[in-house]
Amino acid sequence: MEFRFEKANPEDLDVILKLGESSNEEHVVPLLSADGKKAFRIAFTADINNVKDAHIYSVIKATVDDEIIGYVAWRDESYIGHLYVKTEYHGFGVARRLVEEMKAASGAALVRVKASIYALGFYKKVGFAPISDELSINGIRYVPMVLDVEQNKEQRI
Repeated sequence: MEFRFEKANPEDLDVILKLGESSNEEHVVPLLSADGKKAFRIAFTADINNVKDAHIYSVIKATVDDEIIGYVAWRDESYIGHLYVKTEYHGFGVARRLVEEMKAASGAALVRVKASIYALGFYKKVGFAPISDELSINGIRYVPMVLDVEQNKEQRI
């Protein structure tokens, strides 16, 4: 199975955002309270138009045989707002590679994310470190994390 990674086109964005929405419903939303579920869905829906704006977000997609199977979207040069991979492709290194592609494209020295409780283990595995304990806003649970790109490079050498 060969994965391809490239900048997303405007025509890709509706498919990409549906992938993010379905992944949230499967993995993130079940871990939230009733208030958190409602707030999370509202926040994700509100952010969709921002992701579609190339002046706000940059997006890289992962594909297999022209099917979009994952994506990473970031803003402010180094803040990952979206990182999703279809469930059937978990464990193949797709999300790790999307983070690598994002780091290379952005040139960021520090990458930031508000990791969902579901994704916390993944982010730790690829080198992100928590900068506080778990937080909750309107019932949305997350852990703020950073990845020091230079330090991470040195540790792999």
